[in-house]
Amino acid sequence: MDTTFFQDYQTQLLDWQKKFFETWMESLPKGTTEIKLTDTLETSLKLQEEMVKSYLEAQEKSATMMVEAQKQFWDNYFNALRQQPVSAN
Repeated sequence: MDTTFFQDYQTQLLDWQKKFFETWMESLPKGTTEIKLTDTLETSLKLQEEMVKSYLEAQEKSATMMVEAQKQFWDNYFNALRQQPVSAN
């Protein structure tokens, strides 16, 4: 089983978070005392929600893949043992 998938996804998630905060900071008006926090907050919440949904979907797929791999391993194990000739010592 390739365990680097989850590590790669975590790295990608951290990159997304970094880009999100950089974009958010750049979107704030510079030199203006009035900031529309409700618009900025809504935009950031939408992005965070999308990121969390994506992360959870990846976790779900990863868990499903791990369970399927374990099922396949054990099925192969028991099938291999059934095919072995039994010695009559």
